[in-house]
Amino acid sequence: MVDGSRADLRRMDQEQNSKYKQTLAFMMLIIVMLTMITVTFLNPIFMKGQIRTSNNKAVIVRQVDSHFDTLADLIGAKHESDSNLLTIQQAQPIADHIIDYSLGIHMVRFNSTSLAEQILNDIDESIDKGASSDAQVVRKKLLRQKNKAIYFVNRAFNLNVVTLGANIAVLLFVVNIIIVIVTIIALVSLIREMKERSSIKALIHDITASGMWAGFWIILISGLLAIIPVFFNVEALPLAGVGYLLEISSGVFLDFVIIGVIIYILCAIPWQITTAN
Repeated sequence: MVDGSRADLRRMDQEQNSKYKQTLAFMMLIIVMLTMITVTFLNPIFMKGQIRTSNNKAVIVRQVDSHFDTLADLIGAKHESDSNLLTIQQAQPIADHIIDYSLGIHMVRFNSTSLAEQILNDIDESIDKGASSDAQVVRKKLLRQKNKAIYFVNRAFNLNVVTLGANIAVLLFVVNIIIVIVTIIALVSLIREMKERSSIKALIHDITASGMWAGFWIILISGLLAIIPVFFNVEALPLAGVGYLLEISSGVFLDFVIIGVIIYILCAIPWQITTAN
């Protein structure tokens, strides 16, 4: 009977230890993923650098040019529908200002007039005699619109949607910070509780085992997101902005995979060392 009670206690300890490790792994995953998302996708400096990589320059030109093409149609400027109106040098400033408007720490956005004015200024400054003749026609017609120009830019570039996205981005930024801080506090509390129930060696073993699981899930999730643009035409998605974002983000997710591998290896070494003989 005593042996049976001891077996039950060992089984309960194993089950409790398994729950501890699962919870620990989930907390680690949340902390790492939200931290990486905050310092990359919600960081305007990082994203402006990302759109300047060789793989993403063409993506940005296609996206900005599609909106500029819509602008040409709205103001009645004739152009070749199958050719780009803008170059990377002309599209880049517009993309930069949209990123600055949308990401980072800012107050709640209520209208997009300031962004529309900035895009108008970018068009006026970047489209010169060296630009395509069609782009020059759009610029001239746009300047003649005067007060209506802001309305046309707002509509062509879907700036109401950009404003909504900017408010969602700042909300996500704040929520991510709060979740990470709360999760770190809960993680420390959980580790202290585990320390009271086991030796230092066993604690290190359990923590590193959880870290390996967190690294594995980072590799799996990020890897799947990275290969989506390879197998699907994401630019054809109904929400075109999301499709372009997925294509631009493919390289970032590959970096996440590398981080996941590093975490897995760094945790695997002490885990193996502390494995009981």
